[in-house]
Amino acid sequence: MGGTLISAATQLHAQHYPAGAQGIKAGSLPGPGFTVEDDNSFYYADRMPGFNGTFDYRDSGFSTFSYVQAPRLTWMSSWKMLGANYGAAIRVPVEFKETKFIVEPLTGPVHLKSDQFGLADIEVQPVLLAWHLKHFDFSTGYSFWAPTGDYDQNRFFAENIGDGYWTHSFMLGVTWYPDSDKTWAISVLNHYDINTRQYSTLEYVPPTQSNPLGIGSFDTTLGDIYSLEWSVSKTIDHFDLGLTGYYQQQITDTQNPGPNGPTWKGEHLHIAGIGPEIGYTIPKWGLSASLRYAYEFSALDHTQGNLINLTIKKTF
Repeated sequence: MGGTLISAATQLHAQHYPAGAQGIKAGSLPGPGFTVEDDNSFYYADRMPGFNGTFDYRDSGFSTFSYVQAPRLTWMSSWKMLGANYGAAIRVPVEFKETKFIVEPLTGPVHLKSDQFGLADIEVQPVLLAWHLKHFDFSTGYSFWAPTGDYDQNRFFAENIGDGYWTHSFMLGVTWYPDSDKTWAISVLNHYDINTRQYSTLEYVPPTQSNPLGIGSFDTTLGDIYSLEWSVSKTIDHFDLGLTGYYQQQITDTQNPGPNGPTWKGEHLHIAGIGPEIGYTIPKWGLSASLRYAYEFSALDHTQGNLINLTIKKTF
C-alpha cells in the first residue's frame, strides 16, 4: 500500500510562488531607490494530506526539510506610469532540501533519504507599479518564473529543487493605514499564477508521417494557482508587531498525466497558515529585519508543516 501511495505522490508537482513569502505590509512596495532583500526560509513538514484527505503521507515515513536563501534586488524609480512609480525586481533563490520517505516493495520496507542543493527557479519582475497615498499603498505587477533549478521527472516531487516549467504571475496588493500616523496597517497581497507545461515522460502515440516512430512527450500542466497573503500590524517606536497569514488554492484542473492528473481524481491542492511576526527598522541606516513564523493548519495534496522566515532589507 505504501509503495502505491508514494508512486502516486511522484505525480504531484509543486507550485512556484511560495505561500507565506510576504508578511507585514505585504501590499506595499518601497519608495524610489534600490532595495536589497535577503529572505531566509526554513520549512519542515511531515504531513501531506491527500486522496481527498483520507490519507496522510506521514504514514509512509514522509518528511521534508528545506532552507531557501532568496536574495532579491528591487529598483523603484521616480518615473510615473498611470500615476504610479515604476520599478522592476529579480529574485535568485538557492535551496537545500532533505527528503525522507519509506517504500514497501515485496521484500519489506526500505527507508530512503535524498539531499539536494543548488540554484532554484529564478523570478524576474520586469513590471512593478506602486501608488503611495495618504492612507493607502497600492501595488501591482507582473513576473515570470524561469525553470533554472534542477528538476528530474523521475524523482519524488518533494525532492526537486526546480519545478521544471515556466510560470506567469500577476500581483495586486493594498495596505491600509487607518490612523494618520500610520502606526496601524492592514495589508492584503494577491497573486494569480498561470503555469505552463512541465515535461513528464514519453509515451507511444499513433504513428504519423511527421512522427513515424510514434513517440511523443507526455506533459503535465498544473492548474492556475491563486495566493492570498494578509497581515494586521502595529508600529511601536521602531518595532512592527503583527499577525500574518496565507491561503493558496489551485483554481483550474491539472492536465495529464493519466486520467486523473497529478492530483487525486482531479482534486485542487491548497495550503493555509497563520502566525506572528516581529520587525525592527533603523531608519537612518535604511536597514530593517523581520522574523515570522507560520503554522500550517490545513492542506490537501500539498505538504503541511511549519514555516520560519527571516528577512533583512537594506535601502539605498
